[in-house]
Amino acid sequence: MSNLSPTAKIILAFLRFRPRSGYDIRQSVEISTQFFWGASFGQIYPELRRLEQAGLVEVESEGRRGRKVYRLTTAGE
Repeated sequence: MSNLSPTAKIILAFLRFRPRSGYDIRQSVEISTQFFWGASFGQIYPELRRLEQAGLVEVESEGRRGRKVYRLTTAGE
């Protein structure tokens, strides 16, 4: 797990609190870490796909517009 990018580590940290969509994660970044670290949608969504492929997160639900809500897996914790 030491080879995770800073973006991946932040995403995993936010998902520890509760399941979130990529949009929710972006909003959380804007509120909490914007003064010292930022992430764009172009960083968040590809990282979520990589984390899902690595088995660290999984899709909890998918909305009507295709918005996926992710949660940590046991491996991701």
